[in-house]
Amino acid sequence: MEESTKNHSPGKKIIIRALIFLVLAAVLFVYLNEVFSIADSDSNKEIFNAFYAEEENTIDAVYLGTSASNRYFIGPYGYQSTGNTVFTLATMGMPMFFVPNLIEEVEKTQDPQLYIIELRWMLKNKDMITDAHIRRVTDSMKYSENRYDAINRALEFTEGAEGELSNIDESSWDYYIPVIKYHSRLETGDLSYRDIFLFNTKNETKGYVTSPKTLQQVPQKEPVYSEERGELSPEAEEVLIEVLDYCDSLEKDVLFVMSPYSMKAGEAEKFNTAMDMVRERGYEVLDFNTEEMAHELGLDWEKDFYNSKHVNFMGAEKYTEYLSAYLAENYDLPDHRGQEKYESWEEAYEYYLDFTEEGIEEDSN
Repeated sequence: MEESTKNHSPGKKIIIRALIFLVLAAVLFVYLNEVFSIADSDSNKEIFNAFYAEEENTIDAVYLGTSASNRYFIGPYGYQSTGNTVFTLATMGMPMFFVPNLIEEVEKTQDPQLYIIELRWMLKNKDMITDAHIRRVTDSMKYSENRYDAINRALEFTEGAEGELSNIDESSWDYYIPVIKYHSRLETGDLSYRDIFLFNTKNETKGYVTSPKTLQQVPQKEPVYSEERGELSPEAEEVLIEVLDYCDSLEKDVLFVMSPYSMKAGEAEKFNTAMDMVRERGYEVLDFNTEEMAHELGLDWEKDFYNSKHVNFMGAEKYTEYLSAYLAENYDLPDHRGQEKYESWEEAYEYYLDFTEEGIEEDSN
């Protein structure tokens, strides 16, 4: 019996060593792909880092969309007046086809009552999607089957794109394994100590992006309003139908919004078509791109924007104040003010106040 055990022990040692090697290799693989990925300091990744750090089941609503979301809605500002927790999980130019994947990601740790979906992307088609539009989302997501599904969704949608802006990598492995794409960051000096030590810098304002731009005042032309209907690109129409179908499967409230900006001729008509499609499916849309709503918000086209497509913090406060009050009145969201579990929202509001006050002081000097 002892001789038999001895004969098997070398084999067991080999298996154990192999398992240890595989575990170490897997850890190294994950680490390298975290380091050689989109920069930790990227504002889009910071938003995801902040979302993943949120305590479980503390978010009442999630606001999904492009920069027309994370430059417009100030979660901590709204919380201060209503006590509702609304996190903005949005990236610059985020293609709308990512909405189902992001909702799946949210549902892993949160149970929001409401999803808010911004419609600004409806002017796009697949030729307008860039590599960065995809990576800001997929590189920022944690490794999971959902991340791979998001990558596959993006590559399938952009297949055959030929626009001047389109620069999608031919190999899908560049998206699955970011180190293939970003290994040159070490040579170019684009790799910071924050990336190497996985500091995971977080957005401090619940998804709202604070930057020097949001403190600027750049006069804009008033929008070209229209009540006519225009034709959406086939891709945009396809994506909207897919998102609506997905929303039908949710046991949650869904609100679609169109944030205000300096629309050009021909844009309102396409948005009107998209909003018709949404309403026909039984979902509510808040359209802020009307003269009546601009007046209701008190928008000042001379002072409330930093470029034609984005409000500055003053415009964002007006938008947030209106939308927060609307949500509190129509969706029966809980008031968490004063509860210990939600102190981070108070801290986020203080951070936001410091940001705006410092910016105003600098401008006045």
